[in-house]
Amino acid sequence: MPDPTPGTERPYRGDSEWDRAVFAHRTGQVAAFLGPHLRAGMRLLDCGCGPGSITVDLAQRVAPGEVIGIDLREDALAQGRALARERGIMNVAFETASVYQLPYPDGSFDTTFACALLQHLGAPLAALKEMRRVLKRGGVIGLVDGSSTMTFRYPTNSLLDKWDALRALEREHNAPRPSAALHMRALLRQAGFKQTQASGAMATEAGPPAGALEATRRVEQDHLIRLRGVLGELALAQGWATKRELEQIAEALAAWGEAPDAFYARPDFTAIGWA
Repeated sequence: MPDPTPGTERPYRGDSEWDRAVFAHRTGQVAAFLGPHLRAGMRLLDCGCGPGSITVDLAQRVAPGEVIGIDLREDALAQGRALARERGIMNVAFETASVYQLPYPDGSFDTTFACALLQHLGAPLAALKEMRRVLKRGGVIGLVDGSSTMTFRYPTNSLLDKWDALRALEREHNAPRPSAALHMRALLRQAGFKQTQASGAMATEAGPPAGALEATRRVEQDHLIRLRGVLGELALAQGWATKRELEQIAEALAAWGEAPDAFYARPDFTAIGWA
């Protein structure tokens, strides 16, 4: 199935709190798989940078090199700028731009990076070709994708199953195409990258190391943010759930967050390519 025309997918609508939570807990994951390929003085482009927590951390890693974070959402870029000021990071900039039309010359970056971007794109191959265009020869691209519809939750019930099903429906609605997660290496090769590698692991949205109950509560709170925000609004608009059902799901999530033996995990995928 060929990719649709770039830009024809539905624009990503994020919840500020949700974005901050998700990007914050993925910082460690990014450091683990991309960190060994970074060095001081590099110039790095973070595509779809969201609230900028990962972008700012990457800027610290490559200092005194320059990092640019791009996104289409000005509210997300404002959060990134505020975070950089708060942490005193001077070698990072945030700019409005589309990954399909990067406003930078060929070969102008040592590294390009995207976290949770491909899963929202209707034409990921076109985006990867553009990210490769701005890479120097021998430059590296790093990708993170968590778009798998598979989740593991214990204990569960019909309401929690309904919640996980709503999250899958949202992904299909926003990017009506198969997930790119399992064929990221193929996409990178098609985009012109000579060497690639990929990995997958089970991940949780629980954030930094914490006690088991605290970690479960973080997942619960993150999911409640989404339920009471964009996903809840979409579910009502599309007729996937009633207001009463969403209230019942919220109650079920809150109860699950207090369960002493609760567990939650989902697959997460990373890939690297060399130009």
